[in-house]
Amino acid sequence: MLRILLCFFTFQAFAQIPTNTWQTHNNYVNLKGLEIIEKKIYTFSENGFFYFDKTNKQAIKLSKADGLSEANLAQIRYSPDLRKLLIAYETGNLDLTEIDSDGSIGDIQNINFIKNTNTIQINKRINAIEFQGDFAYLASDFGLVVLDTKKAEIKETYQNIGSGGKTVSLKQIAFARDSIFINTPDGILGAKFAADVNLQFFGNWKSVIDIELFKPKQYPQDPLINTPHEIETDKEGKAWIADETNGLISNWEGSFKSYSPNGPKGQISELFYLESKIYTIGSTGNIFSNNEWQNISLNQIPAYSKDVIDEYGFRWQIVSNGVRVTDDATRQTRLYTIGKNTGNLPSTIVNAIAIDKEGTIWIGTNDGIAAVIPARDIFIRAVDAYTPFNNQGRRILLQETVKKIVIDGGNRKWIGTNNGLNLFVPAVDELIQNFTETNSPLPTNEITDLSIDTASGELFVLTPKGLLSYQSDASEPKEDFSGVKIFPNPIRPGYQGVMTISGLRDNSAIKITDAAGRLIYETKSNGGTASWNLNDSTESRTISGIYMVFCIAQDGSESLVGKVAVVK
Repeated sequence: MLRILLCFFTFQAFAQIPTNTWQTHNNYVNLKGLEIIEKKIYTFSENGFFYFDKTNKQAIKLSKADGLSEANLAQIRYSPDLRKLLIAYETGNLDLTEIDSDGSIGDIQNINFIKNTNTIQINKRINAIEFQGDFAYLASDFGLVVLDTKKAEIKETYQNIGSGGKTVSLKQIAFARDSIFINTPDGILGAKFAADVNLQFFGNWKSVIDIELFKPKQYPQDPLINTPHEIETDKEGKAWIADETNGLISNWEGSFKSYSPNGPKGQISELFYLESKIYTIGSTGNIFSNNEWQNISLNQIPAYSKDVIDEYGFRWQIVSNGVRVTDDATRQTRLYTIGKNTGNLPSTIVNAIAIDKEGTIWIGTNDGIAAVIPARDIFIRAVDAYTPFNNQGRRILLQETVKKIVIDGGNRKWIGTNNGLNLFVPAVDELIQNFTETNSPLPTNEITDLSIDTASGELFVLTPKGLLSYQSDASEPKEDFSGVKIFPNPIRPGYQGVMTISGLRDNSAIKITDAAGRLIYETKSNGGTASWNLNDSTESRTISGIYMVFCIAQDGSESLVGKVAVVK
């Protein structure tokens, strides 16, 4: 029976992030440093960067999605005279940012000379930064670097300035009177800071015995201040502390409290999805639910299995030399390994296993991916794996190390490798998208784990340099159209994202027309979700107006009509 519902959708705000966008999920309490700029306090952890805005009392996370070059910060330093914030990364990469009048980050210039040079063979991390005039002086393990902030280029590098001309690691820098001082493992060295003094010559650096420049700072006493790393005082005389246990701490509103944004705690090594929640395992446990993180102990993590169960009740399990299939009822087993009639896997090193919506078993190895269609008689005849090929005849993910496979609501395959994140069509013979550190906020190409919230379609991506999530355009399908949502609605001027339709039945047909009935766009849902990029059939941006959204079930038994307003 055809059922037509006429609906007017005005849904606008949801807990999930917009479709096709990223969100960082980093540890925002293990802080390493801070800078106060106007009414904003910028601070960073090992893989997180954010600022707290005293004007609206909000903590705003910053990432590669905001124009930053990398994710893992080593130092930040602000020059009030130049109104520039210098961000140094663990790799030696630098971002020189303009600061707007309200303290916000403006234009960003990347300076990657240190990162890319082959002349420096030791650790390129920047340990400290100090400004002097138009120049920034950077302390590193390989020496002292001078950055010309006007030209946004490296002016000089002073190496081999230790005793006898040896390379010495610099931990801190300070300027006092007419001299420059550096703190090294061998003690404090000082040199006259003048145009006629060659700082490249080690003989001009003298050992300094008594100096107050590098004395430890004094911190307020409070139970919340556990492991302070840096303290600054704002114009109101209030303390702001970067603490390695409790995050950004201040007595700005009276008593001391933390102003860090919500995020997981501890090191994360593993993810899994269970009962509508994302769990992380590592040095501690975390739960992600309703867009909020909660820290828990490891013994509160529920038991879960990485094994998959096929339609016949057989258990598929990763073992040291392949994949073992077991009938727990009869105790029959079969080992999948390399070679014809013995499994035909591309490699015996297996890292991932998943079962899709059609019952196919997908196996990720150190040499790509393979699939097996289970059979009831799998223990008495050879049921080998097959490897998918693209339309050019090339084996999919040939010689790639596959770390994790997850299946989304549209039966598409998300595959994490050492070279990035890939989204494939259900048959894995065509690549839909490839995400790397160069075209996405991923901090590295190495993917260590994946997990997907199948209800919302939010994909969680774990890397050695942090945890992120990506809001995909697929979700688990619904049994009817009673929960369909169209968002954002209305679509306001300046919006650059997609319009999303969620709560659909599987493989629903979507047709979008203008008010006159002219077809603008059509597509099929990925499971329970479909999206529209706001372009018409000629890929031109649509004009302002009211558009009709027709949703039709695959079997034609149910239809729904909604409206969306587009304002340019």
